[in-house]
Amino acid sequence: MTTTEMGLVGAKNNDATGIETDHRMQIISILIILGTAVPLILFPEQGKTLLDGLFKWMTSSFDFAFLGIGLAALVFVLWLAASRFGNVKLGDADVAPEFSWPAWGAMVFLAGIASGLMLWAGTEWAYHYAWTPFGIEPRTPQMFTVGQAYGIFHWGPTAWALYCVPAVAMSYIYYVRKKHVYKVSESCRGALGDMVDGPVGQIINYTFIFGILGAAATSLGLGTPMIGGALASVLGIAPNVYLDVAIILSCTVIFSISSGLGMDQGIKRLSYFGSILTLAIIAYVFVAGPTGFIFGLGLDSIGYTLQNYITMSLWTDSVEKSGFPQAWTVFYWAWWVAYAPFMGLFVTRISMGRKVRELIIGMLVFGTAGCTLFYVVLGGYAIDQEINGVLPMVDLVNNDGVAPAIVEMFKTLPMSGLVLVMVAVSGIVMLATTFDSAAYVMACASTKELDEGQEPARSNRLFWCGAIAVLPITLLFLGGLKTMQTAVVLVGLPLMVILVFMMITTVKFLKQDEA
Repeated sequence: MTTTEMGLVGAKNNDATGIETDHRMQIISILIILGTAVPLILFPEQGKTLLDGLFKWMTSSFDFAFLGIGLAALVFVLWLAASRFGNVKLGDADVAPEFSWPAWGAMVFLAGIASGLMLWAGTEWAYHYAWTPFGIEPRTPQMFTVGQAYGIFHWGPTAWALYCVPAVAMSYIYYVRKKHVYKVSESCRGALGDMVDGPVGQIINYTFIFGILGAAATSLGLGTPMIGGALASVLGIAPNVYLDVAIILSCTVIFSISSGLGMDQGIKRLSYFGSILTLAIIAYVFVAGPTGFIFGLGLDSIGYTLQNYITMSLWTDSVEKSGFPQAWTVFYWAWWVAYAPFMGLFVTRISMGRKVRELIIGMLVFGTAGCTLFYVVLGGYAIDQEINGVLPMVDLVNNDGVAPAIVEMFKTLPMSGLVLVMVAVSGIVMLATTFDSAAYVMACASTKELDEGQEPARSNRLFWCGAIAVLPITLLFLGGLKTMQTAVVLVGLPLMVILVFMMITTVKFLKQDEA
């Protein structure tokens, strides 16, 4: 019987095979989230003021630390891939990879981006065009290239390196050291020792749960305006909160069914469909739009990113204090750090049979190439619309927001009605894929022990599907969604320290086991 077949047997019978759900962890996790969300709902203004102040303090006081951990993570994983440790296999010597490269790459890519990539790829440059880095004069032709380059940078190798650190640490412990628990604390054992078995380990695990559940909920809530705007335009109605709720419920139904089906029958197939649909949209925009201009500007932007990568990675603007790197790069790095343990656990689940080098290079290449493609095509098309006076993208983005702006951009394409339907469906599938993965990972984390190829109990997976859906619907109706996003980003501060522990643990265990 193949590994995949064993996994499917486990998926069908897991409620009856002794797989034990950690109900205590489920309850405490929900209480932590409620303890954060309820005050934000009851005292929205005070909560916003407090968290905005904490966020400003964090990004200004620890900007050097976030920028440093980003570059350190990239250097660390590249060194690991190039070293002799890159040959270490995640699993027994005779075990083949559980998923093919296309399936593995599609799942990694879509789990890490949600629908935010399509939303920001066509609009981020417009913010940078008006608020510039490095003292460049705003609203000048140079900023079309620089603005797009910064977006490529923010979704590029550093972001995916931050995802790689926990993926390598957790995969090694699970498949090589045979410690069959999906606990973030376990990947810190080499640095913290037996402390991970006590309160310190519990704090690490619940911090991860808060980060992923909060991030998933806010992403689900914040991603719906683009989908709702696209559908409202096609239906000829005004966007409204009830349409947003219907979208969230649709996503919930899709990822609940997918999560219930398991990894091979659910998440893998949903990822395939989502990848094909989104690539079809990108290809259509590239062909129907100003192909030559998109290609040329894309090369200019990639070239600028490569030429200035170190400067962009370490720039704090300590002299002029424009606040640009804190508001953008530090925010992005904090968001990726908050998401990183989730990606680490998810990539661990799908990476049995791969080498450490394959995992690292695969994540960096699939992730960076996919995000760059989105930014080059959608950003290039939007910039062309601005330059030629077809659509005032800069004003739309800065005055109305990214969701209305991206919908207006798609409306300028030939057969825009069909395109908007595809965008809406793609957005729903991308969100569903990400949160299907999130629910699956949280189910793994709240299972006491899972052997290789086994899946958490279906009831456990469906519990987390519901938990992800309830929070954004509540915040949509009662307020506090953006404030919750700020709260999640603040989790990046302690998780940044946890990433350092993971790097120490990885090197320590690799050297111990080699000896």
